Amino acid sequence: MDYVSPFDPRTAEPVPAAPRPERLEGRRVVLLDIRKARGAQFLDRIAVRLAAAGAQTFRLDKETFSKPASREVIDRVPLHGDLVVEALAD
Repeated sequence: MDYVSPFDPRTAEPVPAAPRPERLEGRRVVLLDIRKARGAQFLDRIAVRLAAAGAQTFRLDKETFSKPASREVIDRVPLHGDLVVEALAD
């Protein structure tokens, strides 16, 4: 499986992907909505599945889908979660 970084490679140094946890139980997962059509509905469904797996979720919204996330949004991700799920497209 390939992993895609949500960071714009033109503005940030590449960072190796963190290791994947074996289980989601007890993990905090940030659900990042980039504000594309139906992204919130997708994340609602993911939240239900994560809760069933024992994870807690926290929602963050990007300002607009057409630009990279602001430094403020990026900085909030590790404050609220161990993992991130990003809704990329409609």
